Amino acid sequence: MTLTPIGVIRTPYLSKYDAPRQPGADDRIHDGTIDLFPGHNYEQALTDLDGFSHIWVISWFDQATGWKPMVLPPRSRRKHGVFATRSPHRPNPIGISVVQLLSIHGLKLQVRGADLLDGTPVLDIKPYLPYADAIVDAGRGWTETADVQLPFEVVWACLCPDQTLQQHIERVLRADPFPHPYRRIKRDGGDGYVLAVREHRITYTVEGQQVVVVGITP
Repeated sequence: MTLTPIGVIRTPYLSKYDAPRQPGADDRIHDGTIDLFPGHNYEQALTDLDGFSHIWVISWFDQATGWKPMVLPPRSRRKHGVFATRSPHRPNPIGISVVQLLSIHGLKLQVRGADLLDGTPVLDIKPYLPYADAIVDAGRGWTETADVQLPFEVVWACLCPDQTLQQHIERVLRADPFPHPYRRIKRDGGDGYVLAVREHRITYTVEGQQVVVVGITP
């Protein structure tokens, strides 16, 4: 079995800590582009796609390393079978994402709402069909009774030196402020926690559904 990428997607997300966990999972709605490779007659393959408002993007998680049959999803405190999750660490690291299609210019597709890292290989593109793809009464499995109640409220007891940094910190902590394999969060040795964001270390406490940020150090 041979899979050949048809192009790559370009997004603002440079590391796995930056990207949303799902399309539309937080308040970031960035534009991106899917750049198809020339020389394969993909121009014809795109014929009539511009009439669809949304598309499925099938991708290859090229930065995923290995897989495990049981994984710990972001919204849970216990492990679940990998086939019952959207974890990128799979036997075959294939991703599926629904994005809004804004325009098509040659081999470049302008899209909005992608959750993929910059440079992720794209394997295929398919139109999103509401009558076939939207099942309004579908069961949500273990996520209907997820252990983590979202979102958390973030309160600042200190000043943040950068607005972009503050927005990133709030996105992470609102989603789940507790230690997890997918987040750079550790206990601080007491009742608090430390979040690592690039060169910054953010200390905070959790009181019920409220997260209180008490300090930021480089």
